[in-house]
Amino acid sequence: MRCLSLCGIVLLSAALLACSTPGAFFGATDGAAFREYAPSDDNHALVYFYRPRSDWADQELEAPGLFIDNERVGSLPSNGYLVLELAVASYRLEMRRPLFGSYWTLFAEGPLDFTRIAGFTLDTEAGGVYYLRYDELSPPVSSDGTSNDGDGPLQLVPAATAHEEIDQAREVQPLRRIATADDSERVQRGFWRGLGRVLDTAGLR
Repeated sequence: MRCLSLCGIVLLSAALLACSTPGAFFGATDGAAFREYAPSDDNHALVYFYRPRSDWADQELEAPGLFIDNERVGSLPSNGYLVLELAVASYRLEMRRPLFGSYWTLFAEGPLDFTRIAGFTLDTEAGGVYYLRYDELSPPVSSDGTSNDGDGPLQLVPAATAHEEIDQAREVQPLRRIATADDSERVQRGFWRGLGRVLDTAGLR
């Protein structure tokens, strides 16, 4: 009984972490048309995240979430884009698919981490402009025959490739500035390590 109560608390905590955003099924993305931004100074970089429209993406009930250094910074519904201004640093990028209104981030990096779709590290340079394309159905075709940086459906693409699609996209949220990268360890990693130690002590693993 006590174990069931503990499991209930864990599941409730997970459900309350990182609430999701409705998908395009409930209405097309209706933000402003695409426009280019300028960084606030030469020591920052701009990163555009966009998602081409597709019939499949239009049927989503919940939009995938974008996480940077373990923090949710936005969502990408069908035909949407968002732009971030980042300080020069190395960033951990992740796309996560929500379930029942939550991204269940308490389980991140553990055996039950079932919401992670893609993730990789982006190193920004001063004055750099980056375009990240998210599409589960059709990966981008590189014009020069080389492979793109990224992971699965989340790919870093050249500006020329991006503008063939992002110019039709709609803004999901206003530009967001992220001052510094967070080098701290994900708190969930400590949770799973602690759970492992408990199981070892109890002789269950």
